[in-house]
Amino acid sequence: MRIGRADDGIVVGEWPAHPERTALLEARGALLAWDVPADDVVPSARIHDPDRAAEWLWEVYGPDAAAAVLAGADEVDPVEGDRRVLDAARVAAHLAWADAWWPASATAEVPALDPVLLAAELAVAVGDVEHLLDDEDAVARALAAVGALPSDPAAAVLAARLAELAEDHGVVPATAPAPTRSSYALAAGGGDRGDGVTVLSGASAVDWALVPRGVVDAAADAVWTLVRRQGSTFLEVEVSPGPRPGPRLAARFGRVDVPIDGTDALGRLTGRIAVPPTVLLLPPADRVLTVYAPDFADPDQALDPDGPRRRAEIIAYARSRPGSPAATLTERLAR
Repeated sequence: MRIGRADDGIVVGEWPAHPERTALLEARGALLAWDVPADDVVPSARIHDPDRAAEWLWEVYGPDAAAAVLAGADEVDPVEGDRRVLDAARVAAHLAWADAWWPASATAEVPALDPVLLAAELAVAVGDVEHLLDDEDAVARALAAVGALPSDPAAAVLAARLAELAEDHGVVPATAPAPTRSSYALAAGGGDRGDGVTVLSGASAVDWALVPRGVVDAAADAVWTLVRRQGSTFLEVEVSPGPRPGPRLAARFGRVDVPIDGTDALGRLTGRIAVPPTVLLLPPADRVLTVYAPDFADPDQALDPDGPRRRAEIIAYARSRPGSPAATLTERLAR
């Protein structure tokens, strides 16, 4: 692994290029990162406090490689340090990634993760690497986010570990019923749009950076239609929901913004607004529908041309996880 050095610290290995593929662990004096689709075993690192990182870095890279990193080497060939610590750190980072980026999609057949199981498994994983972490309250905070576990026998071992961890940290686990995953298997396209004449229609991919994770189907396109009805022109939009509730959404088409504030008979999120007939004259390149959460992201940010390819890679990876030998319990029980 190559080592880069700058005024703000040391970079070990190649840092993942994009946040949606980065599993991150905030350790004392450093950040550790795994490239999720690459299934990296050994993480890259950004070390901002070498003295603090020296206390544990050997557990990740092995004693010789860790010493070389801190002594000024330009390249190291790390061996696995403490395999149990390395595996636990990777699992904790992966679960945090899943909480932030898991692309649940009925369209792409990526099952939703149970948020209660995910929070519980993440709390236990954080407890396994507590000695590495920069935040001394990380375990207590993770435990506080856990709801009542389901009675699934497969979760019995996790429940026992969670109870033990909570007792050790003086945290009383929640017993109130937790929110359940919504059923959101939807038909793609179709549906009754009411009377009127469809003049133009199309579909645009949803940029994950513009909506909170899980609010919309991660793989389904947002559909737009320009309809003439009783002498007026309307822009109608629809997008398939994801498994999580979220903030209000809107869509931008050209210079027109339409609130997505309805739900059709198939459960799709919908919006409609009257528009001037000049919208019909938009050139094809400008007929792009941008779905966004108004209080979450700016729809005017530059479109990433490589975004669809990267999203497809993440979706394919997530689709493979429930049957993977390396899957977490939350992934194996995903429905």
